[in-house]
Amino acid sequence: MRFKDKVVIITGAGRGIGQVMAVGFAAEGASVLINEIDRGPAEETLGKIKDKGGIAAISIGSVTDRDYVESMVDHAVKEFGTVDILVNNAGITRTAMILKMSDEQWDQVIDVNLRGVFICMQEVGRVYVKKAKENPDARCNGKIVNITSVAGLRGTVGQINYGAAKAGVIGLTMSGAREWGRYKVNVNAVAFGVVETRLTETIRKDPKFSEIYRSEIVLGRFAKPEEVVPSVLFLSSSDADYITGEVLNVTGGLHIGF
Repeated sequence: MRFKDKVVIITGAGRGIGQVMAVGFAAEGASVLINEIDRGPAEETLGKIKDKGGIAAISIGSVTDRDYVESMVDHAVKEFGTVDILVNNAGITRTAMILKMSDEQWDQVIDVNLRGVFICMQEVGRVYVKKAKENPDARCNGKIVNITSVAGLRGTVGQINYGAAKAGVIGLTMSGAREWGRYKVNVNAVAFGVVETRLTETIRKDPKFSEIYRSEIVLGRFAKPEEVVPSVLFLSSSDADYITGEVLNVTGGLHIGF
């Protein structure tokens, strides 16, 4: 029960990795605010949590809408009393080669995957800074875990928008850690490789792409969501109180390097 009496907001928690995260946090005692843009998937996650006796609530809206994000954070505070952990997981892909990518495809991915992370960090950060001023001697006043990707570390083919956004998330993470360290706020990121979710269907189901990626993964296989989520829980726990500004690569060896 590492997260007993803790409150976590998880964006994009209705499907895939986000859903597994939400269930995992709740199983270890957290009260979970499930953010989704679609109500159906959010209700599914809520059901999975409540079936196991967990505590959760739903918030429907886009992380690109600042007014909504502000209300989402207020919802968590009013429902559960505070916010202790933010996991920026929401993301989309709009695949196209560089010369064929439209401005709309570029803007959509940057808006959700980068700007949305910034907005959520900023709005939750206000809660953390207030807590820090009220508890100056606390060891930790809040945690943020940003979900990035191997695409932001080494680039990718057909998703320059996604690669650029995920590289930007790494910059947000390191800058946030430096700025908020004085408030005892930990800001870290987890970089996933190829995980079996709907966002990676193009890579996994195309025989050519699948073979290329498998050949580059040291462990020789794609990951399941249940295998990568423990890294997020670790960075969100008190075990990681002295870790900040780091990017934890969970890629099966797809990315190995300094």
